Amino acid sequence: LHSTAAAAAPAAAPRSPPPPPPRPYLTRQPSETARAFAERAAYLRERFGPPPADELAAMRQAALSMVWQNSRQLGCRYPAGAEERAGCGAGRPLATGAAIEGEMRARGATGDKVTA
Repeated sequence: LHSTAAAAAPAAAPRSPPPPPPRPYLTRQPSETARAFAERAAYLRERFGPPPADELAAMRQAALSMVWQNSRQLGCRYPAGAEERAGCGAGRPLATGAAIEGEMRARGATGDKVTA
């Protein structure tokens, strides 16, 4: 008997997630890792749904994504209204700086070749 399962190609190595689809005013910042940018794009999709047609709303959403990411990763605090609109702040755990220190060590050890 001939088995097609034996002829199947070997499993491919896991790859990085594809870049997020374009969204107005959502751009990767120079110091932002690919992973952090993908998380910010996912946050916008989950919290706000499809991109808004209104330019002002698109700018606001991009700004709120930075508030959300900075509060999560860096422990930044913002005015209560901004934190509420972004869904972060009070009652949510904030970063301790350990993640940042770890990434800085990784960059130093790899000659600044850490991308995600």
